[in-house]
Amino acid sequence: MPKKTPFRIMLSLLLSGLFMSAFGNPSVRANSVWLPTQIAAGADGCEIASLPPIDWAHYHNYTEMVTILLALNQTYPHIVDLFSIGKSWQSRDIYCVRLTNESDSKPKAEVFFVGYHHAREPITAELTLYFAVYAATNFGLNQTVTDLLNNSEIYLVVALNVDGFDLFAVNDWQRKNARPTDEDFDGRIDEDPPEDENGNGFIDQLIDYTDPGAPTFIRWEGIDNDGDSYYGEDWVGGVDLNRNYNHSWQLGSTSPRSEIYKGPAPFSEPETQAIRDLVLAHNFTYAISFHSGAEMILYPWGNTYDPPPDEAEFIEISANLSAITGGTEYMQSSYLYYTYGVWDDWMYGVAGVLPFTCEIFENVTWGGVRESGPYPNTYWEGGLKYWFNPFPSGIESIVLRWLPTIFYMANRAIGEFHDVALSSIEASKTVVGEGFNVTFSIYVQNRGLVQETFNLTVYANTSVLATRTLTLASMTSATITVTWSTTGFAKGNYTIGAYATPVLGERKTGDNALIFGPVVVSLRGDVTGDGKVEGKDIALIAKAFGTLVGQSGYVPNADVNDDGRIDGKDIAVASKNYGAHFP
Repeated sequence: MPKKTPFRIMLSLLLSGLFMSAFGNPSVRANSVWLPTQIAAGADGCEIASLPPIDWAHYHNYTEMVTILLALNQTYPHIVDLFSIGKSWQSRDIYCVRLTNESDSKPKAEVFFVGYHHAREPITAELTLYFAVYAATNFGLNQTVTDLLNNSEIYLVVALNVDGFDLFAVNDWQRKNARPTDEDFDGRIDEDPPEDENGNGFIDQLIDYTDPGAPTFIRWEGIDNDGDSYYGEDWVGGVDLNRNYNHSWQLGSTSPRSEIYKGPAPFSEPETQAIRDLVLAHNFTYAISFHSGAEMILYPWGNTYDPPPDEAEFIEISANLSAITGGTEYMQSSYLYYTYGVWDDWMYGVAGVLPFTCEIFENVTWGGVRESGPYPNTYWEGGLKYWFNPFPSGIESIVLRWLPTIFYMANRAIGEFHDVALSSIEASKTVVGEGFNVTFSIYVQNRGLVQETFNLTVYANTSVLATRTLTLASMTSATITVTWSTTGFAKGNYTIGAYATPVLGERKTGDNALIFGPVVVSLRGDVTGDGKVEGKDIALIAKAFGTLVGQSGYVPNADVNDDGRIDGKDIAVASKNYGAHFP
């Protein structure tokens, strides 16, 4: 761990929600993605005349982001579907992008990605925006992208905290949304935020370093707008959107002064309501929420150390995400710190989706800017902007590092969307007299998310014993019984195979086939399978004499005529052939 500077100590206090009370204050080329010129009606004041080159070396504001999304929708209408899922506190549209080949109407896997819960994390919006552009412009040109959009529907909320773009532009510490909030309880709202007085582009903190071992926060940069002798104690906004979801919400911070204020009620915020309604209207299997300020991969639960029911799958996926991003650390999120009312716990615990939080950037060398303060032994320190986000010149390299996580998750969902499988074969016996029957039970599953119709074929060596057409609803199973009459089959060992024909779109076909055996076709009365009818066969039948299938002591191979009981008929068959052998 890098040594904490005073700057990092301040952030730690902010993230813990203690700051206010502690101090008494109430394949695309870099930077050159061209899209065809389009004319389109604007939205939210965005008027598209033409789309210039998309510059990935600067952070896009809300208007620029919407302009690009509208142009994508106009230029690639068969790939890009753009729609508003709600409006923010400041009446901005929260846009969702659906990416899929709309000319292919078959059922498809649905996956979900969301960026920009927190205003000070604009790099996350750059990642989701970049993917939207990359997918739309490469469909039909890049086979990976084409396969992805032919077989999945990818939903992107490029930026959730849409008011945050403007808030962050004037206060690079801003985390929360724009809900009007009286943080200093003086009856006025949002009247005294920090301000960039010195024009350096950052919000600074005035620090007293009289004791170098225990630097002390004095105040935020800015003026005392409300004349109460405090500085920056009533920020614009807000509620921490990632504490406003209805899962263990009641345990979250009730203080509007806290950076992790949960809001007045679960889903009190229009932004989280929009996510809730979108998610509950779809059948997402996997989802990722992108954040910054660290580099790690987190999975539920955040509110307890108890492992999630799907822990093994969470660990497997996290390890894969780690590998494709260069060894990123991963863990259950509670092991970082406890969180309440968070997106991923709600997605998993209520919506039934397997979610991940990917923290995609931290500049561990950034210590903020520092200038001399107005009093002895003081200095101004600030600049969270480039701790949580790369310098503009580094945007694309971070995006390209994390872009594969979207491909991986969508491809995983595709691979599981259509999945018929065989899990076991059981035989009524493993030694059968020629001309008698043996019955096989094949356990068949539809592990996918849609109803499937497919063929099941059962073989003895290469001979087809039966073909059945099956229809199974999603996540259901059936036991199929096939009886093999060995009449006409030569004596010898047989391998029994079962094969479920892959359904359209199925990728995981390794579980479509099973084999069982050997099953020995032998002389009538040979119950040991050694090619002889002798005393030990009679003895085995006699030992199990009188038992029925399913009872203790019942020996399947001793049921010579396969009628479910071991009785005189079986003794008679063996006695009639006593002494026979082959070859």
